[in-house]
Amino acid sequence: MVAFFTSIDHANALSISPVKFLLTADPNTTQTIVLKINNTATNDITVALSVLGMQQDNAGLPIFGRGLTEAESWVVPERNTVRLRAGETKSVNFIIHIPDTAMAGSHYLALAVEPSLPDIKSNGIHSRLVAMLNLQVSGAVREELWIETWEAKAKVITKKEVSFNLTLKNNGAVEVSLTGSVAIRNWRVEELFSEPIVLGNKLLAGSYRALSPTVRLRDSVSLPGLYQAQIRINYGLTNQTSSAIAHVWYFPLWSRIGALV
Repeated sequence: MVAFFTSIDHANALSISPVKFLLTADPNTTQTIVLKINNTATNDITVALSVLGMQQDNAGLPIFGRGLTEAESWVVPERNTVRLRAGETKSVNFIIHIPDTAMAGSHYLALAVEPSLPDIKSNGIHSRLVAMLNLQVSGAVREELWIETWEAKAKVITKKEVSFNLTLKNNGAVEVSLTGSVAIRNWRVEELFSEPIVLGNKLLAGSYRALSPTVRLRDSVSLPGLYQAQIRINYGLTNQTSSAIAHVWYFPLWSRIGALV
C-alpha cells in the first residue's frame, strides 16, 4: 500500500511531487514508486537522482546522508540522470526491493533530485530537493520509549521555576507520537499539581531527542523542602507509558533569611 502527500516547492528552478511517500510492503517483494520532476527554469537542466538515508537530530529535524541505514540499498532509481527541457515535467521510477531478511518496522529514506555538476557550474543552480520515503516492512513490531535522562538542572532552587534536562530514545521499530506531563509531589509523596509539557513531533525509530522543559511551581508549593517531579510520557499506537522521577530542593528567599536570623 502506498500513501503520498502532494506538496511542491516552487521557490527553486526544480520542483518535485509528491514530497512524501508512505509505503507498506512485505519482505521479499518488489514495488515501484513514481516521482514527478518539473523544470520551472527557462533553460534545459540535467538532474541527478540518488537515494539517501534519513535520521532525526536531537531537536527532531531531519538529517540526510549516505550510510545511515541498510535500507538505502533497497531502493534504486531506474536511471541516474534525467534531462528536462525548460518547463518540462517528467516522471521517474524508483524500484524498491525488500529483502527477505528485512527487519519489520519503519525505515526512513530520501529520494534526492539535484542539478548535475555541469549545470551547477554553467547556470549557478544548486538546490537539492528530497522526497521523504517512510518504508514500513510488515511483521511483528514493538513500541519502546526510553527516558535516558530526567533531572533538574539545579538541585536547589529559590524561585518558583524549575528547569529539567530530558533525553528520550525511541528504542522500538516504528515512529511514535508523544504526549507528556509532569506531576509535582511533596515529601509525603502527595501530588500537588500536574501540568502537560511539549515533547515535539513524532520520534523516529532509533532516534534521540534532547529537551529542556520548564515547570512553574504553583501556590500549592509554599513550604521549603524536598519535592519530587515525576514525568509521564504516553507514546505510540498502543498508548504505553514511560515515567521517571527527579528531586529538587526548594528554599525560597524568606526561608534562607529566616534560617540566618
